[in-house]
Amino acid sequence: MAKLKDIAERVGVSISTVSRAFSNDTSRPVNEETKRKIREVARELGYRIQEEVQAESGTAHKHIACVIPQQLIENHPYFSEVLAGFHDRMNELGHPPAIVRTLDEVSGSDGIQSLIRESGIQGVVIISWYDPKLIERLEVEGIAILGVSLNDERLTVPIVDCDRIFSARMAVRHLIGQGHRRIGFIGGPAYSRKMDDDERFVGYKFAMMEAGLSLPEGWIVNTNWDVDLSYSLLTGLLSNHPKNEWPTAFFCASDMLAIPAMRAVVEQDGRIPQDIAFVGMDDISFAQYTNPPLSSIHVPKYEIGRVAAQFMIDYLDGDYPALPKILLPCRLIIRESSSCIRTENY
Repeated sequence: MAKLKDIAERVGVSISTVSRAFSNDTSRPVNEETKRKIREVARELGYRIQEEVQAESGTAHKHIACVIPQQLIENHPYFSEVLAGFHDRMNELGHPPAIVRTLDEVSGSDGIQSLIRESGIQGVVIISWYDPKLIERLEVEGIAILGVSLNDERLTVPIVDCDRIFSARMAVRHLIGQGHRRIGFIGGPAYSRKMDDDERFVGYKFAMMEAGLSLPEGWIVNTNWDVDLSYSLLTGLLSNHPKNEWPTAFFCASDMLAIPAMRAVVEQDGRIPQDIAFVGMDDISFAQYTNPPLSSIHVPKYEIGRVAAQFMIDYLDGDYPALPKILLPCRLIIRESSSCIRTENY
């Protein structure tokens, strides 16, 4: 079955543009020629546009908004898959694709009220952000809220995601099984702005404690989720320490942080995995093409989007008294970046 991603690739536009064309988003309209091409390709690929599905089923429209930080909204290898799954499941259920907005667009004094007034949304999916004041405003307006990719274990909003604590433990256990004892961490803070609350860091610490290993002092790298800092901070650390003081492995909280960190190791004359092994998280498509290919926790990104759409619609239809917390399973994909067993220097 054709997906929104297939249409976007054929036309040469983003998934967000395709969704806006199908939902007739008047606040961020798609020009008529592009809209015509999108609908033409959709029919060629057999993608059933929601108006046609709704006309047959008589389903009442449910209008949902997905709100995501600006830097993640277009062509991010993780979140584009999540949005594609969400849009596709909405279409299959006979509802318009989600209205996609940036966090900046709805965070102003009138931002969320304008979105509600103009689009009549009944639910909002908050993707990779948490703003208590904005969420409180949504609750006051009676809008259903569902979180995706919220990395703070203390949050109480309903969530569809993967089990990031378990996944991080699985990654670190793999490295320990390969003989590693000095395992560093590269990641960023949770919404509390403390890395201690991030679920992936929690899972990393659990795995190290279970194995009786201490966290390597000075090798817990807080990048604030900035890929450039992943490269520059690790470059600084490596260049200021002799190789025999380097960790022999890193667990990285995302592939997007792992890839620049791997480059930093190579530029400091380190070998991967012989000097430092790497495991990332998310298993973005590019992970298999790094040199060497990156081991990673495979997160079912497209499926997370589909499940989020299904549960939001079911909730709005009255099938659940409250939105649930759903954690989808992940699996470890082992590639060459972590496959070398270490036995010396411990």
